[in-house]
Amino acid sequence: MKAAITIDGSTNTFYTLGLKMLKRNIGSAPKDDYRERVPYSSVTFDFGSVCGRQSYGERPLSYKFELLCFHGRRAQDKIVRIIEALHWTGRKKLEDSLLPDYYFMVSEPAVSFEEKHGIYTFTVTFRAEPYMYPNSNKMYTADTVHFPDINDDGIVDGSDVTLILAAVGEISAGRPSGLTPEQERAADADMDGMITAADASLAQRFYAAALEGDYDNSPAGFAEFMNDWKDMGRGIV
Repeated sequence: MKAAITIDGSTNTFYTLGLKMLKRNIGSAPKDDYRERVPYSSVTFDFGSVCGRQSYGERPLSYKFELLCFHGRRAQDKIVRIIEALHWTGRKKLEDSLLPDYYFMVSEPAVSFEEKHGIYTFTVTFRAEPYMYPNSNKMYTADTVHFPDINDDGIVDGSDVTLILAAVGEISAGRPSGLTPEQERAADADMDGMITAADASLAQRFYAAALEGDYDNSPAGFAEFMNDWKDMGRGIV
């Protein structure tokens, strides 16, 4: 598959606009810092998660593309076409070939280009909503999920959630997670490449649902849970 991004399922930077991707930079969504000191005390409280889930700012996405055209008038027409294709109001769906199972919601990008001997280099920078949203065609299976059974006792329960939170604390302090590589993989329950409080929350929600009898406490049950979670439109930070 050619490296490219697709806007709203129709405009593909490689096949539609003829741009070769040189570089991509998918930034992380910055955590909102709403820390306030409690009056008349030395206690500081973070209000960023006061609504039940940590809030985040916009995620930066930056791409560099190359266009080769040695005919002046033809190059002009292509440049205008590219700029027009990347101009809109509101937000649109952006799919990156690197992450085929997810998409971003982005606003109109900042576009600039430079030319040298018929080689045009475009820099395109988007501001995206903080979440990576699962594509509707993504299906989890027992073989593909990261079943968050950290202590390897065959089920997910409160002790696994505690181990994930402990690992998050170690990582936040700049120390090793304290987990084995196999445990780290299991702890990344949302499979976004990081161990965060969101993984602990996901494991806790699954454990609670399994206790209610909604899912079997197994990799297959967790896959079913993840597919239902996807269908509820939950995104990954």
